[in-house]
Amino acid sequence: MRPQRVVITGLGAVSALGCSVDSLWEGLLAGKSGVVALTDMDLSGCRTRIGARAAGYDADAHFSAREQKRLTLTSQMAFVAAMEALGHAGIALDQIKCSQMGVVLGASTGGFVGIEPTLRDFVVEGRIGDPMAIPMLMNSAPASNISIKLGLKGPVITMDAACASSAHAIGYAFNLIRFGLSSIILAGGADSSFCGSLLHAWSMLRALSEHNDNPAEACRPFSLDRDGMVLGEGAGMLILESEESAKARGASILAEVKGYAATGDGFHLTQPTVEGISQAMRLALTDADLSPSDIDYVNAHATGTRWNDKTETAGIKNVFGERAYQIPVVGIKPAVGHTMGACGALELISCVLSIRDSVVPPTINVRVPDPECDLDYAAEGARKWPVRHAMSNSFAFGGSNAVVVVSRYQS
Repeated sequence: MRPQRVVITGLGAVSALGCSVDSLWEGLLAGKSGVVALTDMDLSGCRTRIGARAAGYDADAHFSAREQKRLTLTSQMAFVAAMEALGHAGIALDQIKCSQMGVVLGASTGGFVGIEPTLRDFVVEGRIGDPMAIPMLMNSAPASNISIKLGLKGPVITMDAACASSAHAIGYAFNLIRFGLSSIILAGGADSSFCGSLLHAWSMLRALSEHNDNPAEACRPFSLDRDGMVLGEGAGMLILESEESAKARGASILAEVKGYAATGDGFHLTQPTVEGISQAMRLALTDADLSPSDIDYVNAHATGTRWNDKTETAGIKNVFGERAYQIPVVGIKPAVGHTMGACGALELISCVLSIRDSVVPPTINVRVPDPECDLDYAAEGARKWPVRHAMSNSFAFGGSNAVVVVSRYQS
């Protein structure tokens, strides 16, 4: 069977910049940051007391009180983003074959947040907690709840590869469609890391920024004075479908998924390698049948940590050569935080919008030049820039690397 072309027809987002794709995009282009002081939990003994919460999220607007007790925030945000993506794609569930529509979703830490109250009840109070704790805390719960609430009976799959989870989910969905195993899939990711135990654990790892006095400027990718990432929460969902399916529906096509690659560093749980991420980028280009000279924009993983930023910069230069200095390389985590299982999806959404609007957002908070990070990070602000082909990088703890290439659609 001839491989199918895979296109993107709908987008949905919940982020620290707002609960819609439009608010995400407007905030990114304006150079805003959604990082704030965290005041709803006791972090008095924690080095980091800031984070990027989902701005304006109102559970009551989407779920009954009973549903809120049965759905973690991760599951809720995934569903809200999925509904926006469906609406954006013009999909009415009563007009498509729900038996063929699947959900492939990345999630990583949301289950830990869901289980913390049950563990506290058991360990501290000595009592048995909520009998629904297990169905809530499963990382598969967000994908399963979307499938159940919408009656979708295609593949329901959860990918957990730390902060590369949603990039792998999108890549897996891409392969399911292009090889004829499905025709339309809700793909993306969702996560929330905001509970006391996780924040303290991340802080003890010394991976988080400690710029508590100025939250909006705390995450500083590629800047010499960077001191770590800032946790975020959110969800990003995309409608992936075969070109044939999209044309049959008369859908507006936003972009085409051209390539995907996955590699492992095989080296260290927390330190990335130039070799591993370089190989992922090369394989993604090969899969997309493109060369480095074709790529107009790289959305970087750009966590704001010492190791990631300099290693990713070296990897990009390794793959792109002189081309690396001729294209913008942007990180959006200073604006939306590190959303773990959702970051790859939110970042790919920004790539699709860059293709649509011929503009790239800035990497904010790059204040002090770092000799090891010397590429064009669009630090001066949003830039008009024609984007035909964009690469989105996701490089996770554990050495799991995912790279997705999207392109302007041409019939």
